[in-house]
Amino acid sequence: MADITIVDGKILTPHYYIENGYIVIKNGEIVDLGIGEPREKTGTIINIKNNFVVPGFIDTHTHGYKGVDASYSPAPDILKWAKEITRHGTTAILPSTVSLSHEQIIRACKNIVEAMNRWDPVYGARMLGIHLEGPYISKEKKGAQNPEYIRKANIEEVEEYIKVSRNNIVQITLAPEINGALDLIKYLSRKDIVVSLGHSVSDYETAAKAILLGARKATHLYNAMPSIHHRKPGLVIALLRHSSVFLELISDYIHVSPEMVLFTIEYVGNNRVVLITDSISATMLPDGEYSLGGLRVEVKDGIPRIAGTNTLAGSTLTMDKAVKNLVRKGISLKDAVTMATITPAKSIGVYQKLRIGEIKPGFKGDLVVLNKENLEVEYTIVNGTIVYERQ
Repeated sequence: MADITIVDGKILTPHYYIENGYIVIKNGEIVDLGIGEPREKTGTIINIKNNFVVPGFIDTHTHGYKGVDASYSPAPDILKWAKEITRHGTTAILPSTVSLSHEQIIRACKNIVEAMNRWDPVYGARMLGIHLEGPYISKEKKGAQNPEYIRKANIEEVEEYIKVSRNNIVQITLAPEINGALDLIKYLSRKDIVVSLGHSVSDYETAAKAILLGARKATHLYNAMPSIHHRKPGLVIALLRHSSVFLELISDYIHVSPEMVLFTIEYVGNNRVVLITDSISATMLPDGEYSLGGLRVEVKDGIPRIAGTNTLAGSTLTMDKAVKNLVRKGISLKDAVTMATITPAKSIGVYQKLRIGEIKPGFKGDLVVLNKENLEVEYTIVNGTIVYERQ
């Protein structure tokens, strides 16, 4: 953990904006911030020349990056992913698996936990746990999930995943209408594991019951869900109407149109929308053929699809692009940053637990410096350690 003093910055958080501000980090923690010059400077002094400093971006749904796959890659590769992703301003990730065999999910959990145990700020983005996207989903809305591994909800299986992950299962995506799902939701809620509804053909009533039982998030809203119908409100309307539910959005304007992204933000506000990438291992790699959960994926013009189909297979989006895409369509930088930082942290319960997602005393020194001209990442800081600096 390092000491850093940042001066001459535009400090931007969900709650305030400070022109000509400073931030002091000691032992990896923010200890002071304000206007002008700090009373006491410590450690490395960084003059950011009137650029923006914001909380580090938090990606709570990402399958991989630059050849690394959360479902299959060993711990050393996962740590390389954590380091490389910081060039995009991401300071925390929730590695996400897809529908796999029971044995492969266990291996994936062990790999991710090993990487978490070996993590140090010099490795880059902190790993927040594990997100299991599937296998308890609808085959009808499987999207890019391998149907071979989709199955009914199984509490005994989940108990084993929790055990081998050493209680690091943070989120599970499931379809509330499948056999055993509601009982599993009750079980997971007692364990304080986030239930995210997705890959589902649920009707409104079943979705509403799942939310009452403890489901509190939507997995990539609109994608792998039935379209909205005015006489059959269905899953999407249930998720939008219940104010306790956080809503993941992929703002690449491929998965969801710009108009629908803007409508969602306008309707529910920045305190419910969670920007995610849903990125796969092909991210930041050339067009070509890749794999996701044992399925062949073709990437053309940066868009991944299941080979031979039009089915989207995750994305090649990064968090800095997700934020810039919103700003490009008229969303304020403050709101875009909120949906990439504090809202994701709150959606999985790590805002207070780990004290990330905000710039204020007592919170981790996880910060991103964005230049004021085009919001390019200039510095990424994790726990007071500079892990990326643009050359």
